[in-house]
Amino acid sequence: MEKNRIRPPLHLLIVNAFGSLLFGLGLAEYMDVASLVPAAWQFEHYALVMLSAGAVMMVPLTLFLVRAALAHVADLESRR
Repeated sequence: MEKNRIRPPLHLLIVNAFGSLLFGLGLAEYMDVASLVPAAWQFEHYALVMLSAGAVMMVPLTLFLVRAALAHVADLESRR
């Protein structure tokens, strides 16, 4: 069972974590729930930029997991 485990690289996990934080912060700013970004760093539509950047940062881990799962399924089908 252990050899079937998909283990993502650490750098993808770190980028995904920062992307999740950025996405969450952007969502909170966009919905005016919290104002955690200093006024000096704010510009027009900064919340949408944070949302977009966070979403883009989460894509590599998602692609890695999908590719690994597809490779695993292909490997299982080839063993039949």
